[in-house]
Amino acid sequence: MPPPPPPVPLGVKRLFAPALALLVCAPLFAADVAPKYSVDPRLDKAVHDAVPACPGAVVSYEELTQLPLPTGFKGAMVLIKNEKAESHRCDGQFIAVLSPTGGFFLGNPWPIGREEGKTIEERLRSFTGRNLGEYMDATVDRTRTADGLFKATLTQTTESGKLPMDGYVDADGRIFFFGQFRPAGDVRASRLKIFEPFIAHSPSKGATSPAVTVIEFSDFQCPSCQRASGYMEPILARHGDKVRYVRYDLPLTGHSWAFAAALAGRAIFNQKPELFWDYKKQIYAAQDSMNALTFWDWARGFASDHELDLARYDADLQSAAIKAELLKGAGTAFTNDIRATPSYLVNGTLVEPGTDGKGLAEYVEKLLGEAPAPAAAAK
Repeated sequence: MPPPPPPVPLGVKRLFAPALALLVCAPLFAADVAPKYSVDPRLDKAVHDAVPACPGAVVSYEELTQLPLPTGFKGAMVLIKNEKAESHRCDGQFIAVLSPTGGFFLGNPWPIGREEGKTIEERLRSFTGRNLGEYMDATVDRTRTADGLFKATLTQTTESGKLPMDGYVDADGRIFFFGQFRPAGDVRASRLKIFEPFIAHSPSKGATSPAVTVIEFSDFQCPSCQRASGYMEPILARHGDKVRYVRYDLPLTGHSWAFAAALAGRAIFNQKPELFWDYKKQIYAAQDSMNALTFWDWARGFASDHELDLARYDADLQSAAIKAELLKGAGTAFTNDIRATPSYLVNGTLVEPGTDGKGLAEYVEKLLGEAPAPAAAAK
C-alpha cells in the first residue's frame, strides 16, 4: 500500500479522523505532465479530468508493483509534485485504475486479503478496526458488476446516526476500492451528476439557468469554512445572472455541534429559504463563542426571532428523513473525491480557492471567458 498523503495544511479541515488519511490523498491540483512511465492514454486523460489545476504542479507516473489488481484491470502510481516551496499542499501519491469496461478509479485501494475473517464483510470490518480506529459495519452485494466487482457499503456509527460510505471489492475479497468507478471519458460530468439529488434540497442562490455552478462543501463549526464563508459574495455580485452557488452541508463527525447546525439550518431553509443565508452569516459570526451546550438555545432563539413556525421547526429537527439525508449526503461526498472542508466543485472540477478566494474567482472568470475582477473587488 502506498504511503499516506502528507499532513493537511493549516486552513483545511480533514473530513475523517487522522487514521482515515489512509483512504485517499487530499484534493490534488495538477497541471503539467512529466511522464516517467507510459500509461494507457485513457487513464492519463481521466487522471487530468479528475484532478484540478494547481500552478507549478507536475503529474508523473510509476509502475504499480505492490498491489496486484483484479484480472483485466490496469493501474499506475500517480505522483504529484510541486517545485514551488510554498505550494507543497499539491504534493501527493495515489493509485489510478482503469477497469475492463472503461471505468476509472482514483484513490488508495485497501489491501484486505490478509485481514482476519473468512468473509469479505469480516475482512472489511477488521481493516477499518486496525487502520481507522473503528470497526465499521460492512454489507456486500454479491451481484457482480460488468467488471466482476461487488458493491460494498461501509457504515460508520456516529452520534447523529448511521453514515454510509460506498465502494467496490473484487470477488476474491482481496482489494476494496473506497469510492467510485466513473466512466473514464466523462469523469467531471459523472461526479457532478452523483450530487444532483442532494443539490436539489440544498440552499442555493444565483442564476436559475447557470453557465457555472459552484458547490461549496462546508461545515458550520469549521474555522476554515468561517474564513471562506464570504468567498462567493463578490462572484455572485458580479455574475449572479450566470453563476449558481450551492451550499452543501458536510458536518464533520469530530465537531460536537456541526451536525446540529446543519439540521437546524435545513429546518430554517425548509420554511424560509432566503432566511438561511442570514442564519449562515450569523452562525459563523458566533462560531468562536458557540459550543454543543449553547447551540440549541441560540438556534431556537434565531428561529423565534424570525417568526418561524416553531412546531414545524421542532418537527424537522426530529425528522429521521432529514437526518438520514444529511448523513447520506456526507457519505456521498466522502466517496466522491471530497476530502476536506471547505471544498469547491465548479462544473464538476475541484478548485483550490486560493488566498481570500482569489483562485476560485479567477477560475469562474476563466469559465465565463471574462477578465478577472480588480483585486480590491475580489476580496
